[in-house]
Amino acid sequence: MSVEVTRLKNGLRIVSESRSSVETVSVGVWVDVGSRHEPKPLNGITHFLEHMLFKGTKTRSAKDIVLEIEAVGGHMNAYTTRENTTYYARVLKDDLPLAVDVLCDILKNSQCAPAEITREKKLFCKN
Repeated sequence: MSVEVTRLKNGLRIVSESRSSVETVSVGVWVDVGSRHEPKPLNGITHFLEHMLFKGTKTRSAKDIVLEIEAVGGHMNAYTTRENTTYYARVLKDDLPLAVDVLCDILKNSQCAPAEITREKKLFCKN
C-alpha cells in the first residue's frame, strides 16, 4: 500500500492511496473546515454545503455525478467532522483520472441552484 499526500498552493490537501494487490485506488480531498468553524447561528452549514456539492455542476447533473462513478464500479461519498469536510472516491486504478475529474468538478464548479438549496433546506430543517 502506498499513500501520497499533496498540498496545493491554496492549502488544499489531496491524499491518494493505491493498493496494487486489489487493483483499486482511493482519492480524497480534505477541506479544513468542519462544524467547529461554524458560528452558532449557522450550525450545520458545513454539512449542508457538503450535500450541495453533489447537486450538480456546470457540466454534470447530480445524476451524472453518481452514474459516472458507478458506471465504472466506483464509489464516491463525503462526510463532515468537527475539523474538516472530506470528499472521496474509490475506483479501479485505471479509472483514477475519472475520479479526480469528478471530485475536482464538484469542488470547483458546483452550481448550488436555488431550487436545490430550497429542497436541501427542507431536509435539514424538518424540526
